[in-house]
Amino acid sequence: MILQKISKQGKGELAFAGSLFLLGMFVAWDTSKMVIPQGSSIVSPQTFPYMVAAFTSLVGLVLISDVLRGRLGTPDGSEPGDPFIAPSYKTMAILMAAIGLHVILLEIAGYVVSATICFWGVSFAFGSRKYLKDFGISLIFALTVYFSFTKGLNINLPAGFFEGVVGK
Repeated sequence: MILQKISKQGKGELAFAGSLFLLGMFVAWDTSKMVIPQGSSIVSPQTFPYMVAAFTSLVGLVLISDVLRGRLGTPDGSEPGDPFIAPSYKTMAILMAAIGLHVILLEIAGYVVSATICFWGVSFAFGSRKYLKDFGISLIFALTVYFSFTKGLNINLPAGFFEGVVGK
């Protein structure tokens, strides 16, 4: 195994591969704590989680090995040898804030409000500055999803502020 100096791109890939390996280890540990009912068959409720843990850990180890050998991935939309472009932390922060608000507001304000804010925040993060148009599209999309699930599929999404209005 030939170890090479790790570039900035390699450090990011190494962090991802290490996280994948640790995720597999966590799943294995958490699965080992699972309470198994008496009379389980040969294929227990732990079988599939252990398979996922083993696969995830193995893929993480293979990726770590590849990065340490200097075999880095090629980002989508670029060619091998193109300069590495650092990620936009501002964009990632806006995306995390939009998704975080969605999670926080889901039960309080309901699906339509939280999804509209989330969709609008994602469009803003990716550079759209047509605020009113983006809001309208986000609202229409959130309403479409809400009514498709609640009326079409009979899967209740949180109504929030509109509990009495939407006829739940």
